[in-house]
Amino acid sequence: NLLLLFVVLGAGQIQHRKGVKDFLDVASQRPDIHFIWAGGFSFGKLTAGYHELKAYVDQPPTNVHFPGIVPRESMQAYYNACNLFFSPSYNELFPMTILEAMSCEKPLLLRDLALYEDILFDYYVTGDSNKSFIEQIDRLREDNHYYQHARNLSKKGAYVYSEERLTTVWNQFYRDVHGVVASSSHA
Repeated sequence: NLLLLFVVLGAGQIQHRKGVKDFLDVASQRPDIHFIWAGGFSFGKLTAGYHELKAYVDQPPTNVHFPGIVPRESMQAYYNACNLFFSPSYNELFPMTILEAMSCEKPLLLRDLALYEDILFDYYVTGDSNKSFIEQIDRLREDNHYYQHARNLSKKGAYVYSEERLTTVWNQFYRDVHGVVASSSHA
């Protein structure tokens, strides 16, 4: 079930640590897939490797589009237009882009980072090299069952971090703390 139009979205600052060069390398090896990187040089020329990265942005492969820094209110349109959210980042804290993509029920393809295991559990598919990223993209594009599985993982992750669920978790936490404080004051 090969999708004729397949769109891969990446988002974030254009920096080496975000894996932008890997994103471009993967895109260059899949010219029949459209790749978009939403984000820009937030720190301008102060960005490490600015001139090298700027050259890539100014002359990307023909299947890659860099719209620049996208206003937050416009990002949902990018998530909804893509088939897959791909982040080959080498170093992250807790990127909001991943939560946003999950909320739009987009499958996530992320670099296999130890950090993600504790915060994203198994709600995504991984790769650890450009070769494995390409293999995952091909499988997600060609295997509808695998694509739906990855989409369902993302949907479950969105629920885990949903306002509704987290409100319940925090309310229970505060009730538990209040109960401990109240019982210790009666002792």
